[in-house]
Amino acid sequence: MLTRELTFFCRLGLTITQAKQLSRLAGLFKSHIQLINVTRRQRVEATSQLSLLTLATQPGDLCLLLIEGLDAELAHMAFTCWCVELGQPLGRPGSAAPAEQRLGLAQPDYCFSLAQLGHAAASLDKSLALRVLVDLLPAELVRDRPALEQAIAKREQIAATIIRPGLAMPHVICPAIRQPALSLLSCAEPIEWGSALGPVRTIILLAIPAGLAPEQLRPLTRLARAMMDEVVSTALLHASSAPARQAIVIEGLLS
Repeated sequence: MLTRELTFFCRLGLTITQAKQLSRLAGLFKSHIQLINVTRRQRVEATSQLSLLTLATQPGDLCLLLIEGLDAELAHMAFTCWCVELGQPLGRPGSAAPAEQRLGLAQPDYCFSLAQLGHAAASLDKSLALRVLVDLLPAELVRDRPALEQAIAKREQIAATIIRPGLAMPHVICPAIRQPALSLLSCAEPIEWGSALGPVRTIILLAIPAGLAPEQLRPLTRLARAMMDEVVSTALLHASSAPARQAIVIEGLLS
């Protein structure tokens, strides 16, 4: 079974006319098609006009069309053409800018640029994946790399940091980092993470300096809650581009 997705910021919300068009288009394909509103943490069947309207999608909401089935590729092509009615699909040149701008305005101490997201096409083990995640952090924010790597390894020895099947979130509070920093690694091959929940394919590293005020920690708390939500984690695990993954993580930090 094929899986395809389209992630986009809804420009003007979802009107009755657009919901009708979306449900009719979804009904032309055999694939199972869902609309996920990441901002509101809800998902509905795209073939149901009434269900689409119950999402109450507002301007600026982050949404994902999840398409699963034998004709998913064809459906994806059709929805890519139609999706411009709703908003610019993430993954195209320049599509990361809105998410980064939102983060910069709301949380200027946090940096999560596209350079901090990576993809591993080859098989990795857990220790190598953690090193790659540290590589992805902005070098100017890392005060002491060996100390940071040691702190991450020590935290993983206490308990595996997998939070949902397929998704891990290693995290440390450590003076080796200058300000809150994130990196994300998606993997083509699953990585054993030492948990009964099974292997992971997406890993988010949170590196947090010691001594932060509680209000500075709130975005990370919000992100952890968002990633434990089935709707949000499903969207992240199915996102197929770095801009889409970036936008979903930033949405978790901010809402």
